[in-house]
Parts: sequence; C-alpha cells; structure tokens
Amino acid sequence: MKLHHVQIKNFRLLSDVELALEDLTTVVVGRNNSGKTSLSEVIRRLIADGSAQFQLEDFSSACYEDFRRAWEARSNTEHDDIVRALIPYIERRLTFQYDPNQPQLGPLSPFVIDLDPDCTEALVVVRYELKDGQLSPLLDGLPTTPLSAETRLTFFRTLRDRIPGNYATRIWAEDPNDAGNQRHLLPSAVKGLVKTGFINAQRGLDDVTSRESNVLAKTVELLFATASSASADAADKQITDALTEAVQGIQSQIDTNFVGQLKGLIPSPEELWIPWVRQSGTAYRAPS
Repeated sequence: MKLHHVQIKNFRLLSDVELALEDLTTVVVGRNNSGKTSLSEVIRRLIADGSAQFQLEDFSSACYEDFRRAWEARSNTEHDDIVRALIPYIERRLTFQYDPNQPQLGPLSPFVIDLDPDCTEALVVVRYELKDGQLSPLLDGLPTTPLSAETRLTFFRTLRDRIPGNYATRIWAEDPNDAGNQRHLLPSAVKGLVKTGFINAQRGLDDVTSRESNVLAKTVELLFATASSASADAADKQITDALTEAVQGIQSQIDTNFVGQLKGLIPSPEELWIPWVRQSGTAYRAPS
C-alpha cells in the first residue's frame, strides 16, 4: 500500500490544503510561516498520537468566526443539528492506494470497506471534533450580547478552557465512492498505517514540537558508537578519539570557568552571617 494523497482542514496555517505525494520522495519547501511545520505537526498529532488533544490556537484563524457564528445560532435557539454543523473541527483525510491482488493488506484491512472490485483506494479520516452531547458544555454561559472588544476576549478565553475537555479524536474508514458508507474505528487503528520520524526545529525552549525525542541526536549517537567500537576501522576510531578528546577539553574548560565565576557570585560563609552590630565598643550579634 502507499499513501498518495493528504487533505488537511482547519489546522493552524492549513485552512484547507491538499497534498499529492510522489512515489518515492516528496519534498515540501516554502518560506517561513507558509505551513511546513503545521503539516508535520498535524501528522504527528493525528497519526502518531491518535488521541491527541488540541488547543484553540491550533484551529485556523477562519475558525474563530465559525465559533462565533455557532454561538450566535445557539443564542437564537437554532436547532442543535444546525449549531453543531457550525462548530469547527480539525481533520486529516488520508488516501491510500493498494493492490487488490495482495492476500493480506495488513493494518489497512479495516479501512477497506467498499464493494467495488475495481476500487484500489482506501480513505482514512481522522477528525478532532466536538463530542456527542457536549454542545451545551461548550457554548452555554458565554456572553449573550453582541461581542465587544472586552466580551470578545472573555468569549475566546472561555472557549480555550473548554475545548480540550469537550473535544475528542474520531477515526473512521470512508468508502471513496460513497461518503455515507463509513466504519468507525479506535484511535489505535491508525498507528500502524504511517511510520513517522521527526527532526525537530529548535525554535525555543517552549516549542511543543521540541519535547519529542530528537531523531537526529539519536542517529549521531548511533554512528559514534559504531565508529568507536572495537570492530571499527582505524580511520573511524581516530576520528572518534579526537572528538572525545575535544569534548573532554570543552567540558573541563566549562567546569573551570563555571566554578570560578560561581565563587565570585556566592558570598563566603563568613559573609552569610548577619552583620555584627557594634555598640559602645562591644560587639553584639543581631538577634535572629
């Protein structure tokens, strides 16, 4: 099987994006803030972490207006089905191609639900959406007057607090020829479909994407261990010995400089005592 088409809706910069994948390698390029990180992050959360949660900030900017429209419809006592249809969701649709002559389709098998013998595609839908029965907990109690600058801030702050508890990830197989033919599956069903590995951009200490394991660091560590093993050739061993010596020298310099600077910062034990108070020529220690 092969993943050959991806569609993403309502995630950060990716309001409604489709991506066709090449047979071997697909390279995504673009300027800063064009959506490259958003693409990798939505793959990570909806595929690697099938039950991942999102925040209000993860929704596309256009969704903010949709939340407001849903709240207005709720305030105008519109039917729940109408209001729910306005509530934004984050969705990823994955289209796989497969060979119907293969006896086993592996993890793709539960997602092949069509009855067309000529169909060679399977559609996987992963959606982060409002849970059933959670319309009232999400929208009730929000401001009931037209949003001003102040009430708008309160409105979205309240939504931000409510979204994680009232949303959940739902996964289903969908017939490519009939959207009404669906089979709902557990989040674990998607984990074997796509194998992912990420080399994270180190943008800052608070970047959520930097909390995962660093694939590049693990790769370098493995290469170093192999090159420094007893079976490694002389050239590789010489390089690893030089690297080890360089690291030890840097560590020694850091330790020396750090301790020296730290001594200048921390007062001596004598200076930590409460100052002596001298009165009438007699030294007294100030009461503790």
